[in-house]
Amino acid sequence: MINKTNKYASKQAILTLLFIGWCIANLSRFTINYAILNIAKDFNINASMNGIVISSFFIGYALMQIPGGLLADKFGAKKVLLASAIIWSAAAAFTGFSWSVSSLIAFRFLTGVGVGIFYPTASRTIAQVFPRNSQGKAMSVLMVSGAVIGAVSSVLFAWIIGSMGWSALFFISGACGIIILASYLPLFNVAPAVKENADNQTEVENTSVSPLKQVIRVPMVWGMFISGFCVSMITWGINSWIPTVLVQIRHIDLMQVGKYQVLPMIAGVVAMLLCGVIIDKLQTSRIRILAIILAVIAAVSIYLMYTSKILALFFSFEGLTIACVTAVFVIITNLVMRQFPIQVTGSAIGFVNFGSQIGSFVAPAAMGFMVDANNGSFYMAFIFLAISAVIACFSFLPNYFLKKDVAIGTEHSAV
Repeated sequence: MINKTNKYASKQAILTLLFIGWCIANLSRFTINYAILNIAKDFNINASMNGIVISSFFIGYALMQIPGGLLADKFGAKKVLLASAIIWSAAAAFTGFSWSVSSLIAFRFLTGVGVGIFYPTASRTIAQVFPRNSQGKAMSVLMVSGAVIGAVSSVLFAWIIGSMGWSALFFISGACGIIILASYLPLFNVAPAVKENADNQTEVENTSVSPLKQVIRVPMVWGMFISGFCVSMITWGINSWIPTVLVQIRHIDLMQVGKYQVLPMIAGVVAMLLCGVIIDKLQTSRIRILAIILAVIAAVSIYLMYTSKILALFFSFEGLTIACVTAVFVIITNLVMRQFPIQVTGSAIGFVNFGSQIGSFVAPAAMGFMVDANNGSFYMAFIFLAISAVIACFSFLPNYFLKKDVAIGTEHSAV
């Protein structure tokens, strides 16, 4: 995997290692979605507390998005990714030893801290290694790992819980972190960035101003922050609560739920890969239109999913929703990578993903409170998700993608 002519790994090798790492990180992220049903019985907790337990991971994850990007910009990818894997693996394993709701929340929070460092660092690495016209495809490959693990885990996690209990699930996910340490130490050697000139790329001031302060002066970053917030609310509202809805409302066995959830996750895989290929060929203005269309479709399909009486339609609309929101997330990351040079890419992606993970934290907890407030009904909770999709549309409407950045001082060309 290492080039014989130098000490650096090839682009394909780096992307493969990032894909494997993010797959393992997502194992730790998805565990709670299926374990929560058994955890709720063991600790005798209601829907509101279920939502808090699920959301505790995303508090840690969100808090590390900006620091993770800054650390990647300062110390480089390899050191930061290894530290990330050590933290989340240890915390995931200790989650299996949880003796109370408080300890469970604490360990899930620490797992989120570890996993939260990984994504902005991996995104910055892709921006450093890949040329601009292939970054969309590379990011879609990285991000599709989440959908792949979502599909695999839906059956695998249900089987592990049924056979060995929910604690074993966390022990196994923590142990998988050893794979990263074993592969990244000898192989993950990233070549220095090659500077590319792009007509619409924001230039960085040659001053002592921190990368983060320069990033937050750009209006489009705030638009992507809001869009990421909304898209992640939908993604993790669905991922967190659909197993519970199917078991408690539709009265389906957990193992059957796992099997049914494979198809929607496959839809997410296909959508991510296709979106990555398509957006590399489109101008920014057309990418914005695509994002708006996808968000509108997602809003409609969320409503139709929950109100469908026929189970096949329920899963069909769930698959359509997941396909749309995952594609929008690929677009968000790609637009940010297009906008900024490598020196601040980690900080920019970290800031936008911070907004996304606030959404990931808010949705499970908010939906849990809505369910308790509506006597066990999930109707208002899913209306809440549909409204989030509509709000996401508006973040792509302003013309700040084409305007001059006053704070940075770079004229953007029409794209």
